[in-house]
Amino acid sequence: MSWVLARIDDRLIHGQVIVAWGLRMNPRRIWIVDDAAAADPWERELLSSAAPDIDVRVVTVAEAAAHWREEAAAEGGAFLLVRGLGPARALVEAGAAVQRFNVGGIHYAPGRDKVHDYVYLDAADRDAARELLARGVELEVQDVPASRAIPLTALDNSLTRS
Repeated sequence: MSWVLARIDDRLIHGQVIVAWGLRMNPRRIWIVDDAAAADPWERELLSSAAPDIDVRVVTVAEAAAHWREEAAAEGGAFLLVRGLGPARALVEAGAAVQRFNVGGIHYAPGRDKVHDYVYLDAADRDAARELLARGVELEVQDVPASRAIPLTALDNSLTRS
């Protein structure tokens, strides 16, 4: 069973992930893949405490890629959370066989343009999205399970151009 949700969300772990997605999919493990968070003991502890009764692992991109197949064969469901399209691309390039990313939130920052209520992209985000799409990875915008999933390419037609 294992990988039941691969999500891009700049907030990483929060209420929508734990309550909306968690209650729907009941993960046993949550892998937070973020090099900076993995290097910071305080942030690792904070993120791990956000999901009581779930095994939260805060790891680097390299560690997640190295354990991808092992987790894919594990019993019970697992969530994968990354902070942005760049880390998602890095994870796939490192060998993780992600087939689809749920884009749950890439929020406003200077230089980013709105493509959806909770998705803002800049040039680097678009480049990473194009590379993921070229590798056959689906990118679907959906904040909670009750919302309709929308292909990111339907919201930003620049992604279908090189």
